[in-house]
Amino acid sequence: MRSYGIYKVKKEYEQFVIGREQLLYELLKRNDGQSEDLKEVHYLCDVLERQAIDDAIISKLGKVFETIERENGEYKLTHPVKGSILISISPYSLSVYCDGSRMLDLDLFVALSEAGDRFFAVMDGHGEWGWLKPIKFPDRRMETEAIFR
Repeated sequence: MRSYGIYKVKKEYEQFVIGREQLLYELLKRNDGQSEDLKEVHYLCDVLERQAIDDAIISKLGKVFETIERENGEYKLTHPVKGSILISISPYSLSVYCDGSRMLDLDLFVALSEAGDRFFAVMDGHGEWGWLKPIKFPDRRMETEAIFR
């Protein structure tokens, strides 16, 4: 079983975090599930928009998974071949548990990427982390030309 913590980095800190992802990973990796309470997480990460997350799960993943169960704010999605995903939503993060194929992870990441950008995932116990959607760099050349005119 693979477990992830998924956070949404605030827009104003996105450029700061780029290139420093390992430091963000070190901050966010789960220490007995207490990373949600850290002041740094509240400072760097947005509060999740529950409606956007619900829409991504129901509208995007509903097409892929055979069953979607919702109970007490948690989702359990099941696919007959790929396996199952358990998702719990807290104010600053999603806790995700995937049991089965890595295609489960990909399906979830694609759905969340369509719901918004700046999502950053941390895989517990494996030293893996990354952006769910590739970051687009602003065209710095245009900014430089404007400054020197």
